[in-house]
Amino acid sequence: MRDVDQTVKVSFAEGWDLVSRTVVHPLSRSEAEARDRAGKRYVMVHWLEGRASPVEVHLVAWGDSHVGAWAYDDQDRRTMEGDWRLLEPGRLFLRHLGGWRYDTEEQAEFAPEAGRTYVDLFPNGKGRRVSEPEGDRGPSRHMLADIPEEKRWRAREAFGVYGFRQLLLSQPLPSGRQPEFSDATESETDAWRAHRVVDGRPSPWSPPRPARPAHLDELFEPGTRVATSFEPEMTVSAIRDIAALRLPSGRLVVADPLTGGHGAGRELSERIPPGEYLLQAAVVAYERGYEDTRTPVKEDVAVRLLLGEEPAASWELALSEEDDVRLLREDEIFGFDTDGAAGAFADASGWEELADKYRRYLVEQEDNAGETVSDGYMRTTDEATGSDLVSFYTGGDGTYPVWLGRASTGKPVSVVVVVSYLPDLRLL
Repeated sequence: MRDVDQTVKVSFAEGWDLVSRTVVHPLSRSEAEARDRAGKRYVMVHWLEGRASPVEVHLVAWGDSHVGAWAYDDQDRRTMEGDWRLLEPGRLFLRHLGGWRYDTEEQAEFAPEAGRTYVDLFPNGKGRRVSEPEGDRGPSRHMLADIPEEKRWRAREAFGVYGFRQLLLSQPLPSGRQPEFSDATESETDAWRAHRVVDGRPSPWSPPRPARPAHLDELFEPGTRVATSFEPEMTVSAIRDIAALRLPSGRLVVADPLTGGHGAGRELSERIPPGEYLLQAAVVAYERGYEDTRTPVKEDVAVRLLLGEEPAASWELALSEEDDVRLLREDEIFGFDTDGAAGAFADASGWEELADKYRRYLVEQEDNAGETVSDGYMRTTDEATGSDLVSFYTGGDGTYPVWLGRASTGKPVSVVVVVSYLPDLRLL
């Protein structure tokens, strides 16, 4: 934007292809306005006459509580990313801001050595900034985000076809004035599209989606053959009954009894009919090792609390009251944290007592505090509330998502935790 007399032109479309950098199904302004009112996705392409690449492209997706933005340089490379979320009526929150620095005109988009900075923000005032000035080839600095609170929010009225004109172009022009905008005519849009070269496979731009579970139903079907990037062939050999779990309050906690044993624990917002439910484990069999030294192995890879006999028609992240799924970026999760490679299912009404007994049984080896119900599984009870806790081991420390399965009627029928690392899980 070196020519201060140029005006930023804006055209509209249903979508944007990130690979070919072309619009998908162009729209008139009135058609874009109609999609805006209906909450349907559309894009706004900001460009300068005579420039081969757009200045910015915005994805407006009110139905997904998302407004995204990419800024481009003269070499068609993305240089900035903005991710805004509609968390309150009339207000958007800056969830993520990213930037890339290219040292030469020939450097490829997102080159491993390109410098980059990421900022992730959260409505509770927290946030982090990660700076990698040499990309993958140098050190990274992690620090608190330094974006003030007033910069983290914007009014919704400043976006959409009525004023969605400046997301990433926040720096003034050399003259000190802000850019001027006008809608592109149909002939200008056609001329801009005419010199675009479509290369590579299509990659339509969509709002970020949270992580989705992989093959949970199949993991609990004996005989299913699966593979991961580590193991070329595994077979679900059995579904093992572990123990009965009493949930008198219908309030389910899934958490590490040691890490999350103080306070209320991570209670799921989904309410379950009070009762007694069976905890099961999916067991896979495979051979570990190399060539003639491979050893047969059987391993519990997932645990589930069986809430009903109906099959799960859909799966979703099991959330707590504090979780807001609108904050999740691509493939992100909410879940329970563990630094002891363990988790547990328990009734919330007796959680603190149950977790304390688990600690005494496991750490202090107080035999009367609990019992081992199966290899790797322990149970504690609280007779005052008539509730139980049944623990399980995970494949390591970290955050583990909890998945809720629903029948076609919407009734919850299963709660599952994948306890083993199963990268790129696929069916054979």
